Amino acid sequence: MNRFDATTIWKSVSEEHADGGDSTPSPVDALDAEEAAREQSDGAAADWSEAIGAQTFFVPLHYESNYRYPLIVWLHSDGFNENQVCHVMPHVSSRNYVATGVRAPSASDPSGHRFAWSNSAAAMQWAERSVLEAIDRTAAQYSVHAQRIILAGYQNGGTMAARIAMRHPERFAAAISLGGAFQLPASSELDRQRLKDRRLPMLWQRSIESEFYDQTRLVSEIQAASSIGAQLEIRQYRNDDEMNTAVLSDLDRWIMNHVVNGAPVAKLSPWDTSPTSFSDN
Repeated sequence: MNRFDATTIWKSVSEEHADGGDSTPSPVDALDAEEAAREQSDGAAADWSEAIGAQTFFVPLHYESNYRYPLIVWLHSDGFNENQVCHVMPHVSSRNYVATGVRAPSASDPSGHRFAWSNSAAAMQWAERSVLEAIDRTAAQYSVHAQRIILAGYQNGGTMAARIAMRHPERFAAAISLGGAFQLPASSELDRQRLKDRRLPMLWQRSIESEFYDQTRLVSEIQAASSIGAQLEIRQYRNDDEMNTAVLSDLDRWIMNHVVNGAPVAKLSPWDTSPTSFSDN
């Protein structure tokens, strides 16, 4: 698997239900959270910055309600939507995790199927609230381990995942970015001592042949992560896109090793990374 086929993921679950589909939870299930929010507010209209984004659930095969699963909260890349999680998770693991996809705030096509992340203060606040409320809704519906919540994303979704995790470091067991640039939150939003005390585990996965890869920028990003004491591991791959099976398999093993089994994340310098085209675990 090298890239997603965007044309396969735009039909929403709400459309499937409208066609007469069964609403019983299945290995991939979804909730139109905007409709739920309107019901809870007695139909009152909400500003876009206050609205809850649509959310998709991925339920593992042979789901056991008595087992507390690690939860992966997935932030899609620009130009996709919350259903991207349903295409990612089978290549990560079909059994190990409950997962949920969260929709970005800004529509990027006239039909409203593709969405993008924004750096504006209002969009950041919206994204943060959507992620936190998506976690609460998932935990209310499925058995989730509260200390094993991983915030992950692809490209700009990965950038947003790290930013939100740094604003709520105690809420997340780790932050994972596939190809997303690393950006510290604004100084007014950044509690450096809190982050240094937490030492948030992070995994960055980068394709060195990607058009977005920049070695000089990567070094500066590592320095920024070091300034907040993050437990950082960087894995580089000899291909042009992070969305492939080797990267996603590594993501699974990294979570199982460092989040589930509690192994410490090695402290890396800029020269400790090495390119690979396969899993080296």
